[in-house]
Amino acid sequence: MKLYTVEKSLKIIELLNNNPQGLSLLEMTNMIGFSKSTIHHILSTLLPHAYIAKDPETKKYFLGFKFLEISRRILDNIDVRKIANKYLRQLHEECKEAPHLGILRDGHIVYIDKIDAPGRLSLATYIGFRTDPHAAAGGKVLLSELSHKEIMDIYKERSLKAYGRNTITGFPRLFEELEKIRKQGYAIDDEEYYEGVRCVAAPIRAGRKIIAALSITGSIFTMTTERIDRELIGLVMKAAEDISSEMQW
Repeated sequence: MKLYTVEKSLKIIELLNNNPQGLSLLEMTNMIGFSKSTIHHILSTLLPHAYIAKDPETKKYFLGFKFLEISRRILDNIDVRKIANKYLRQLHEECKEAPHLGILRDGHIVYIDKIDAPGRLSLATYIGFRTDPHAAAGGKVLLSELSHKEIMDIYKERSLKAYGRNTITGFPRLFEELEKIRKQGYAIDDEEYYEGVRCVAAPIRAGRKIIAALSITGSIFTMTTERIDRELIGLVMKAAEDISSEMQW
């Protein structure tokens, strides 16, 4: 019986995680199918421990700061993030764009570190942000080491969703792109995730295995194709290689 309650609690947490704008008790009841009293009991248990927060005006519930504390501890224990941070800062100083560090988790690219570029393009990404890997330069880098079967397994219950004007939405085209990335050692996202945004990424390795992707993201006006070819590919590949050389395996 206790395990059943834990399972329901996790489903409520996942529901709130997928709705960062917050949800009322009635909205959760309609969305998740549990009784109002069950949801209220679980929320009342989690609230005092800061796993859940409640807006006193709107009466909506959100994930609490306890998860932020936990996530920070998890991130602090990821070796690649510790090693890569100084290179992200250096990369930002060199190019004045927004570097990101991403890993592949549960079929998604998850950003575990980033440096914003004040005064330039404002991005909706944040540490902990996750999305489909096929539409992002860093995501394509992470997919490039996988077999066709492994990639099909990732997308067995979802399609290659179109995000930007140039998103790859067919598997033959994706496999062709990933083969190109394997050969050249970097990936480019040319308005594939966001319109008006470009990104270039390179792999970070521990031994021969790709464990993360380092990327630079910016506006199509500051990250022109000419600048990417002339400057940014070299910068991101060099930084990724430097991080890789410090990884322990």
